[in-house]
Amino acid sequence: MITGPHIPRPAMALALFFAATAASAQTDLGDRALELVNDSRAQAGLDALTESDVLNEAAQAHATAMLQQDFYSHVAPDGQTPRDRFLAAGGGQWAQSGENLATCSGCETPADIARVEAFHDGWMHSPGHRENILSQGFERFGYATVGEDGRIYAVQTFAGPGATDGDRLSPAAAREAALSEVNARRAESGLDPLEPSSSLDTLAERVLDARLSEEEMPENIFGLLPEGSDGWTSLSLQSATRGGAGTEMTGADVAGFVDTWSGSGGAALGGGTATALGFAATATDEGRKTAVAVFGGRD
Repeated sequence: MITGPHIPRPAMALALFFAATAASAQTDLGDRALELVNDSRAQAGLDALTESDVLNEAAQAHATAMLQQDFYSHVAPDGQTPRDRFLAAGGGQWAQSGENLATCSGCETPADIARVEAFHDGWMHSPGHRENILSQGFERFGYATVGEDGRIYAVQTFAGPGATDGDRLSPAAAREAALSEVNARRAESGLDPLEPSSSLDTLAERVLDARLSEEEMPENIFGLLPEGSDGWTSLSLQSATRGGAGTEMTGADVAGFVDTWSGSGGAALGGGTATALGFAATATDEGRKTAVAVFGGRD
């Protein structure tokens, strides 16, 4: 049974031909846009970006919306932001993302290679757009143009783990940095310094693994202590996660985590009952950084 209008075979073939031609043209424009971006990055000593279907989808959605709804902005009339579009297209929640826009009036439509090159030149002469193109924190790229009746909209989209701020710290160095930062803030609140504890470090690592795997924590965290860890009478936890901050743990990251935890004063860093600190932290390839601190006390 035919449930829709009948399309003669020659007309159907012609429609498919034009659709394929349009898709091919859009691919050619996107390829040239990526080539231009990577040429600019190479001149700045940066790694090349790779094409992303997710970012292409986000770019196409916004370019089409601007044309159909007659607006020109990073924020759509319904309030949707570049970040919203990135996530809706399947982007990772911990990645850093960015967007460049361009438009022209009185232009020949559809866009051609010359128009793509003109847009790129304009972006490279605009500080904010140039910053996205030359960001060390981006690894992936998307592109789309749409146009009709002399108006063209172009959208570049970017994503990556974010740039690492500072030198990489080993797990041992991160623990030392955390202990130093915590004790500096405890001193400001008139509290005694904490000692390092390998038992609490192990507990922090186990809590960190549970956080990353989204496992439910046991009600009694004493059960996560390693065997032979006796004498602890109080345990308290602090954890934090940040995204788009690079793929290596740094001193700036550790200081940022401790700053977050110390927002409520010394009590948030173990208070007067704590005598020792355990710490664990990790950074993933997608740009997620997570840290766990364990404050333990003995009577």
